Amino acid sequence: MQECAMMPITEVPLADLDQEPIVEGHPHLDPERVAYYVEHLDESPPVMVYNIHGRLLLADGYHRVAAAQRLGRGAIRAEVHQGERGDALRFAVEHGKEQRGLSEHEIMEAIARRSRDQEPPMP
Repeated sequence: MQECAMMPITEVPLADLDQEPIVEGHPHLDPERVAYYVEHLDESPPVMVYNIHGRLLLADGYHRVAAAQRLGRGAIRAEVHQGERGDALRFAVEHGKEQRGLSEHEIMEAIARRSRDQEPPMP
């Protein structure tokens, strides 16, 4: 796996994250986890972001970003790594396996579903 240079933890504007907006009721959004982070966001770990040629891709922290939005914040604490899209994907897979006890297959299916959900509709 390619090593990524880590940048210090910083405040990243939510609007700078390269992803679809997180909306209430989204199928990948666990309301209980968001509610927890609304109460504990300031003591929670920073989200993980990959800077890929100037685009900031969220690799971990979807529920923390949703909580920050709910709180009306414009930015979130983030650990930013330089890397490629594959680095972010590998991180997400390894993190899911370690933290959530999911198999690599389950994680890849979830990533694929989320990607399909974010694709614009066909004309």
